[in-house]
Amino acid sequence: MTRTRTAIPTEPPPPPRPTPFAPLAVPASWAYRAVLRIRNRRYDSGQGVERLDRPVISIGNITVGGTGKSPLVAWTAQALLDAGSHPVIAMRGYKARKGENSDEEQEYIERFGERAPVVATPDRAAALGALFIDPSHVRRDCVILDDGFQHRRLARDLDIVIVDATQHTFEDRVLPAGRLREPLNSLRRADAIVVSRAHAVDSSLSHMVERYHGRPPVAWTSHVWTALELAGRETAAVDPDWLRGKRVVAMFGVGNPDPIEQQVRECGASIRRRMPVRDHQHYTERFLNEEIRPACADRWIDALIVTPKDWVKLRSLLDWSRWPITVVIPRLQLDFIAGEDALRQRIIEALADKDRTQTTVPADEEVTAPSP
Repeated sequence: MTRTRTAIPTEPPPPPRPTPFAPLAVPASWAYRAVLRIRNRRYDSGQGVERLDRPVISIGNITVGGTGKSPLVAWTAQALLDAGSHPVIAMRGYKARKGENSDEEQEYIERFGERAPVVATPDRAAALGALFIDPSHVRRDCVILDDGFQHRRLARDLDIVIVDATQHTFEDRVLPAGRLREPLNSLRRADAIVVSRAHAVDSSLSHMVERYHGRPPVAWTSHVWTALELAGRETAAVDPDWLRGKRVVAMFGVGNPDPIEQQVRECGASIRRRMPVRDHQHYTERFLNEEIRPACADRWIDALIVTPKDWVKLRSLLDWSRWPITVVIPRLQLDFIAGEDALRQRIIEALADKDRTQTTVPADEEVTAPSP
């Protein structure tokens, strides 16, 4: 089956225009930075940090919204399994409803099952401690901390941060004036930077990473659509070229839908309508029937295309006897442009050297950022 590479433009899309609330957001951003400075100094000194008795590999980001974290978590889990380890994935379970799994948690469960069980709770340290004394999980010998860069309560043996090549990360501001969760100087406490959604190794982006992190990225990645799952009264897997000439409704409940829309267009489809949904959107039968279904009932529409994390929430709500069109779910995997062996080696080293001391940088030693 043909694998279709996500092609990213040489230049990322322009940054969002300032909102009318920008004058208020900037002072709020200064206050937020002050709080972060105090918080990070406390963790840098070791206060409130818990260390597990087995290696922890954190994968996170410095911006809000999607950076392509889940595919790297899945790749890391598979790399650990291939190396003979028995990992567990620990995550917050963001926006999970009571008694339900979050979308990302459900994806990991379906992909790995008991090979890499998932712990999803805000108190990850306590949940992991309980898991490790469970007789059925005593062999779990390492942890993948999903979205862990800001979750500093758990010490980590390898701290990986993702930088999205399609975003203006190094021209951005700290929340709420921008999308940065922390000042760019915080990248110096990471052990490795991985660039996601890249088209090629970019020397200017590499220079900016090195400026704030201290070293160039260890790896450059893109996302590859390996197949499309067509869901309807029957389910089938087809090549991404199936989309050529199709007219689709796009509904992507992710933080950064632009790269996905671009891939749809590169596969030859025409996006006739975009459904405005939020990151980690919670779907209901009412929303499905009153908002989504009417948009798909147009005779000029061939398919509804959604992400896998949307699909794990939608599929139980669909009544195929009434649903008008095929639902398309891209299946993707991480594709390395450069640095796969280097990243794999860093992971293996972290397993062998769980007691190494993490290097921290005092929060008041800042690199001057360019004006956004």
